[in-house]
Amino acid sequence: MKSPRPGEQTLIAGRAYTLPRWRLAFAVMAVTLSVACMDGYPTQDVPSIDPLQMTQEQRLAQMNSLGGSAHPDSRWSYELLPGCVLRIDLDGKAGPIQAIDVPLQGSTVRVATDKIDDTFDVKVQPASHALGEITVLEAQAWADAVGLSRVLRVMEKGCADE
Repeated sequence: MKSPRPGEQTLIAGRAYTLPRWRLAFAVMAVTLSVACMDGYPTQDVPSIDPLQMTQEQRLAQMNSLGGSAHPDSRWSYELLPGCVLRIDLDGKAGPIQAIDVPLQGSTVRVATDKIDDTFDVKVQPASHALGEITVLEAQAWADAVGLSRVLRVMEKGCADE
């Protein structure tokens, strides 16, 4: 028996059936969309490197990478000075600000939600409370803030190990 073309009638068990043309159009559209939706998605997860397995230079490079892309209006950059002092440079909406030096040894790191500007802030409280808590990153994504805080905590531990 010959297959009917879309729109033709066929007899099945004595009844006439019409195959709708929309089925063919729907099938073509479904295949096209499924192929188009797959385009651009990674086929594998990007391997994350554990900060515990990094050198201090690699940790610093990771921090600079996160600081450069965490917020579209700000560019944070970091330098590790002798004595485990982190120098923070910020170029934000108002332009560059004066560099801030933060001693890392004995400091605590935390991530806070800033509801005013809808960001996630990484803050460092140096061991000397006289300096007060210092923001070292404002990120739009929580994952960026947590990632930097994790690297920063391990960097502080790395300073103690040197």
